[in-house]
Amino acid sequence: MITDVRADLYPSRGAAEMTTPRQDPVIWSAPGTPGPVAAKDLQGFEENGFLTVDQLITPDEVAVYRAELDRLVADPAVRADERSIIEPKSQSVRS
Repeated sequence: MITDVRADLYPSRGAAEMTTPRQDPVIWSAPGTPGPVAAKDLQGFEENGFLTVDQLITPDEVAVYRAELDRLVADPAVRADERSIIEPKSQSVRS
């Protein structure tokens, strides 16, 4: 029997908390490549790991999405789906 053993590229999934260096670049394009995000915003994303975009969606859109999320979390079929991640103590749907 041949067993394919591969190294876990995400060792932070283990039982112990740890920090690992980033293995892949955050920004894949070459510096100065034209695109919809300003160079200073890309640099901030590289340094901080997140990018904020003011008014990406409107408050009304947020309300619509929140209502749908609440509906899905309360849906017994979603909770029973084996792909759903349920928090053991709180029984909250996480994913």
